Amino acid sequence: MENSYSVLYAEDDENVRKNYVLYLEQYFDKIYEASDGLEALNLYKDKKPNILLLDITMPHLNGLEVIKKIREVDQTTPIIVLSAHSHKEYLFEAIKLNLVDYLIKPINRNEFKEVIENSFERLKNDTVNDEDKVVINNKCYWDARSRILFFKDKIVDLTKNERILFELLLNKKNQIVKPEEISSYVWNTENNVNDASIRNLVKRLRKKLPVDIIDSIYGSGYILNY
Repeated sequence: MENSYSVLYAEDDENVRKNYVLYLEQYFDKIYEASDGLEALNLYKDKKPNILLLDITMPHLNGLEVIKKIREVDQTTPIIVLSAHSHKEYLFEAIKLNLVDYLIKPINRNEFKEVIENSFERLKNDTVNDEDKVVINNKCYWDARSRILFFKDKIVDLTKNERILFELLLNKKNQIVKPEEISSYVWNTENNVNDASIRNLVKRLRKKLPVDIIDSIYGSGYILNY
């Protein structure tokens, strides 16, 4: 039943990880392994796996911390949590993070198989379509539904405010966006944010964009051209 899908599996216990990898090979074309939360987050950014399978208790960043960081930029990738914890605080926290499932170890193989198949179904339903895809050039596009920027099929790592600013400029393509509009939209405040903060945000976004498409209009604001 192998599919052309990839999975990122994060588990700090090497023996447990190796055993699960043997099982996952039945379902996935590519398996990326991580032994801690930070490695998992970096692999997610670099490899853009189709599905995430994360343990809760890991060094550096725990599973929930990894998921929170991912959900800041990606609301759609199916995530399954495997945990020895059944405490309410973990469950309540996980519910907010749009998971496919939260499985308590030891995991029944039939239950595990069903959850993986549910993830495949979610992927089929969540495939980016042309209406969601805003093409910047032949290597770069914006997924309007998940609010993620891709370059060469890899996620461009934007902070929350950088992403919101890019979305604003994109929605007003070829129009001048004034600093007060940026202040209100990005920081969600009626009080104007100082110009230095706005310039700094624009500068950071420019450095991360793989294409030079933001122009400064002296005395007026900024405009997105492509």
